[in-house]
Amino acid sequence: MNSKLCFIAALLLVGCSKDPSDIGGDQTANWGEQPALPTVTGEATFTLKAADDYVSVMGNTTPRMPNFPALKPKKGVVRGYVADLSGKPLQGAYIGVRSTATGGLYSGASGETDANGYYEITIPWGAAEFYAAGYTIDYGAGRAIMSLASTDGKTGSFPSADGLVKNFVLLSYGVYNKEVYGQKPRDQSNYAGGSFYITYNVGDPSEYYTPPNYLPEGTEIQITLTPDEPGLYGENKTFVINKTVSLQNYNILIMNVPVGRYTLSAKVKDGKPLQLEAVGRYAGTSPHYGLKPARAVGSAKLLFTPDTRTELAMVLPNYSNWGTLQIKADRME
Repeated sequence: MNSKLCFIAALLLVGCSKDPSDIGGDQTANWGEQPALPTVTGEATFTLKAADDYVSVMGNTTPRMPNFPALKPKKGVVRGYVADLSGKPLQGAYIGVRSTATGGLYSGASGETDANGYYEITIPWGAAEFYAAGYTIDYGAGRAIMSLASTDGKTGSFPSADGLVKNFVLLSYGVYNKEVYGQKPRDQSNYAGGSFYITYNVGDPSEYYTPPNYLPEGTEIQITLTPDEPGLYGENKTFVINKTVSLQNYNILIMNVPVGRYTLSAKVKDGKPLQLEAVGRYAGTSPHYGLKPARAVGSAKLLFTPDTRTELAMVLPNYSNWGTLQIKADRME
């Protein structure tokens, strides 16, 4: 073969070769080496003053993201990968996008990830956004749907014609959106971890009659969460929350607890146990989730309750799908 033909053949081979970042699916992607999982062990203690009514036990951080295979945008297509925090691809994750044109009518499209965690969806024409991103896990004696977090913390509008690459991660704790956190740090839906309220009645010494199970103003109570087993990614940390009760507020919102099984204990400073009772919207909604038993003295088992959105297509991205259980704490009579 002469030199001219060899040159043409070389060009053809280059033109036909695939850019690795332009390939998706379970045959070609290379996930590569992954960073070690974050270590979440030991014990953390929080002391809340009378005016404090919430705490994020894992703070305002988000775990580092795994390494994803490279992808380039394809016009008219949204695609990417879904993995757990260790970098394991997740098959069967649901991703939904919708677009709107003039007039405000929406057109939607969706897809599920393959064995390599890859999805690819042709986007309806218009201004597009993600309306769903969820994954189902084994949890307790049943199954629970969790929201997926976008690796860049964004799921806002983008032009459908340009296409987009968007990767998602299954988190057990962490802040979904730092901008929302800056504006609403008390918004439990912006945390991937579970949450619950401790509510109580506070006795006013100026009143003629105060029921015996009310907590006197200024009483110090202690709430302890002890893992029964390692969590979703091996988390094994105990959380102790000390709180001075006050007429200023009647509850504590405890948020961003790594997903897992816990023993919840509650007592006053002198060591006397508090009576615990699951109340409100999520009480008794499941024989497996929530506070077990639903009424207890001193301690009970706690398993976070999935919200009422039971279909993957209804789970918003970057938005917690855990319901906030309300637990009433009373002094022993």
